[in-house]
Amino acid sequence: MKGAPASRKARQSARTREALVTQSLALVAERGLSRTSIDHIAKAAGVTKGAMYWHFASKDDLFLAILDRIRDRWQHVVHARVSARQTPTDRLSQLFESYGELFRESPEICLFLQQALLDQHNRKHSAQVARVFASTARFIAGIIDTGKTTGEIRPEVDPMTIAHMILGMLAGASQQATISRSQPLRKLLSAAKAMTLAYVAR
Repeated sequence: MKGAPASRKARQSARTREALVTQSLALVAERGLSRTSIDHIAKAAGVTKGAMYWHFASKDDLFLAILDRIRDRWQHVVHARVSARQTPTDRLSQLFESYGELFRESPEICLFLQQALLDQHNRKHSAQVARVFASTARFIAGIIDTGKTTGEIRPEVDPMTIAHMILGMLAGASQQATISRSQPLRKLLSAAKAMTLAYVAR
């Protein structure tokens, strides 16, 4: 039975860390990283600053943990499901469906990334997020490039241009759905998907 208290302590520690990451993600999405203090995060998570520093040596470490969380969700909800589809056009269609699920599950993800990307006071963080977007653009461009090879996608389409266009549409749909109840996310993403497929398909 000696392991029981240690096990409970480990579970409590994991719950505290999860709360810190979750609350930080929401706060930064709302306020921006520069305007989100350690005090804000600790209070929102219901822990002391000491507990905060027990799990994360700095706000930079916490930022990296949030990016890891986002990457993990993206891998499971977007990458895996898109990659499982057989044809490039099916993958593009699934891309919009999967992002819709990701944003409905965690609407703060898109806002967090945009806040961090545009934060001029934390250029190191904005550079890290820029690399995330660049990696995602390459993933989407790869789908389009394959579609050109198989003949599903028009040969004159530039894969990277379309990839960035899609990322912009995804971000814009998330923003508009947040500020306008008359434009639900599903409706906006459905229109974005239709326009994309109509433009790129042969």
